Amino acid sequence: MLRCNARKRERMTIAQLARQLGLVSSQISKMETGVQRIPADLLPVWCEAVGITLAEVYGVENLHHFAQIPFPPFLARLYSQLPEEFRRHIHRVIESSYQLWKSLR
Repeated sequence: MLRCNARKRERMTIAQLARQLGLVSSQISKMETGVQRIPADLLPVWCEAVGITLAEVYGVENLHHFAQIPFPPFLARLYSQLPEEFRRHIHRVIESSYQLWKSLR
C-alpha cells in the first residue's frame, strides 16, 4: 500500500510506472495490491521511481534488516545493480554491524 500511495503522491499512473520499470500495468497493479511480490532486485529501482526509501517499505519493526538503512535513491540504484553474491555480503556486514551495536548498548 505504501508503494501505491507513494506513486500517487508523485502523480504517477500505473502505466507510467510500468513503462519506467519495463513491466506491464497489470504486473504493477498486482504488486501494489500484494497479489504478486515485488522481486528483490526490482524493489530499489521501484523505490527510486516513486520517491521512497527501502526503510520506508520494510518499516521500523525490522530494525535488524539491511533495509532499515535509508538508502538514498542513487545508492538504491547501485545496490540493485550488484550481483547477488555481493548483496549477500552487504547483508552479512550490515547484520554483523547491527549485532555488534546491539551488544554494546
